[in-house]
Amino acid sequence: MTVVPLPDTPCLRVQLVYQFTNLGKGGNRFYLKYSGSAASGTDLNTLATDISNAWSTDIKPLMDIDTVLKEVDVLDIATDHGLSGFWTGSITGTNTGTVIPIQASGIVEYDIARRYRGGKPRIYWPPGVQENMQDQAHWTSGYQGDLQTGTAAFFAAIEALSVGALGTLGHVNLSYYKGFHNVTNSSGRERAVPTYRATALHDDVGGYAAKLEIGSQKRRRTSVTP
Repeated sequence: MTVVPLPDTPCLRVQLVYQFTNLGKGGNRFYLKYSGSAASGTDLNTLATDISNAWSTDIKPLMDIDTVLKEVDVLDIATDHGLSGFWTGSITGTNTGTVIPIQASGIVEYDIARRYRGGKPRIYWPPGVQENMQDQAHWTSGYQGDLQTGTAAFFAAIEALSVGALGTLGHVNLSYYKGFHNVTNSSGRERAVPTYRATALHDDVGGYAAKLEIGSQKRRRTSVTP
């Protein structure tokens, strides 16, 4: 098995874990660089709690009442033996209205300086409600603005935190792959497999752009067959 590359700057991986009323679990993941030294497990627990508080302030009003934040998992990925920290609890979305299918998403793209072909970094938030929809394909401009404002405020609140020896925090995207290589399977067919970089490349996130179009996350749905 290929070893996942370490980042080119000390980073934390943050995972938000949700419980959806009629489906199961889902989540979001993002990365934070830090300027100081590795934190203790206790400090990472504190950071996870602080992130849950920021989510409650800035993201909870955007989420429907079937979306519940249950866990924040913070892992130090600067080395292959970094510590982790957790917050567990229950924070329920307060966006009241008619719920829509859970695979619908609010897309917010991350602005980075590097230009390249292909998809750009983004986050797929759990959906708003029917009253936030302009039509079957678009959010209202008001909800689009709320997504952008809430997301920017959420990450600004995190970057303003100071926990233990971590120093300054910054929201980044990590690029783990560059190019492809062909792999031949047992049937003789070839398939293109992404190639890991020697070191994961970070890009500072400089802004946020919420999309008017309603996104989709098929992985939030369960299989329609046994």
